[in-house]
Amino acid sequence: MGTIDSKYYKLVVLARSFAKVSVKPIEFLRNNGFSVELKRNHLVNEEEKVSELIGDADAAIIGSDKIGTLVFDRCKNLKLLSKHGVGMDNINLEGARERGIIVTNTPGANHESVADLTWLLIMAASRNFLSVCDNVKQMNWNSSGLGQEVHQKTIGIIGYGRIGKAVAKRAVGFENKVLVYDSAVECLEPVCGLDIRKVSFETLLKESDIISLHAPLTTETAGLLDEQAFTIVKSGVIIVNTSRGELIDENALYKALVSGRVKAAALDVFVQEPPIGNPLLTLKNVIPTPHIGTHTEESNFRMGMMAAENVVNYFKTL
Repeated sequence: MGTIDSKYYKLVVLARSFAKVSVKPIEFLRNNGFSVELKRNHLVNEEEKVSELIGDADAAIIGSDKIGTLVFDRCKNLKLLSKHGVGMDNINLEGARERGIIVTNTPGANHESVADLTWLLIMAASRNFLSVCDNVKQMNWNSSGLGQEVHQKTIGIIGYGRIGKAVAKRAVGFENKVLVYDSAVECLEPVCGLDIRKVSFETLLKESDIISLHAPLTTETAGLLDEQAFTIVKSGVIIVNTSRGELIDENALYKALVSGRVKAAALDVFVQEPPIGNPLLTLKNVIPTPHIGTHTEESNFRMGMMAAENVVNYFKTL
């Protein structure tokens, strides 16, 4: 791929994990004529800070950074936002369109990593893994009660994009029955002879031993698992969320966990991150992780290169 013809463009990197595993994405950008400034941002929800960091840049590689009117109004040179990831609910897409700012993301770069974490959380929740580990560290050799097998259980997958499909493929080895709820999917492709079928939301809630969420955050999916949903779920269900925290009503989940209606919840995402003061963190049957679904060396490299390529490919068209 050639460099951009004798043009100079300024790019800032706000995404905290961009090029963490390899400098190749940065080298790729610089070799194609970009001035690259690393300004890794930890105050992702403070739009004023985000606008200050982007400044007069022509492009930005962002992570969970909040992008809205304040950024658009202050960053007059901004032509492209390259998301280091897939979900774009932190970006005012309509506002970007109105101002002619292009927004890209990195689909297909991280679904295997998120699916791996999903199954790690399913297994950990099923076997009371954290409690058992804590017992041993406290020199208590007793178990924390009996766990459950994952073998031949029914898994309900909410959202059947790349990640949902990757989770289903991993269910083959456990001989699971898979139920899928996704209003955007019309038909399901066979998965290695797996018993898999598309069902209504209510059917998935009633029949699933494990419910795993992989849907994007939209007006339709926000609060999808609410108080009403937790009255329908099978008693003793396990909830796993590696998508967006807002898909679950956290107060309703807390009540369901305390009552035992939900056996355990494994959560890589929360409504507020970090979840400071979140009552869910006080419960022994909650396994929390710090939004690490994509945090593997392989995923980081793929996302970094794709985010960089998106920048180069766009500016070559100017």
